[in-house]
Amino acid sequence: MTKKELNEQLNKWQLQLRKGVLIYMVLALLNKEEMYGYALISSLSEKMAANMAEGTIYPLLNRMVRSELISFDWRIMESGPARKYYQISESGRQLLKGMHEHWRSVDISLKGLIDD
Repeated sequence: MTKKELNEQLNKWQLQLRKGVLIYMVLALLNKEEMYGYALISSLSEKMAANMAEGTIYPLLNRMVRSELISFDWRIMESGPARKYYQISESGRQLLKGMHEHWRSVDISLKGLIDD
């Protein structure tokens, strides 16, 4: 495999990994504090070291609201338009706990593979 092909494979893997942990990260962020959409996108972009597109995050947030993992309320701002603030639900906290436990298990397994 050429270096270019290896880089393409790595990029595809990284993209799939980001997609796979996105719900986990959204729940983890909202577990710490309520956030409005743009702040959530900025925080995810910073933590994932990749630009998060609004076209990716807002549909995900809508699906998470419909699944009752998160909820939102509108807040009137002193300057600018009203903002939709998202917060984690009890179901979201339970899912986050399960995801975290599984993530720790995967991390331990990977460390075992790499350290051998």
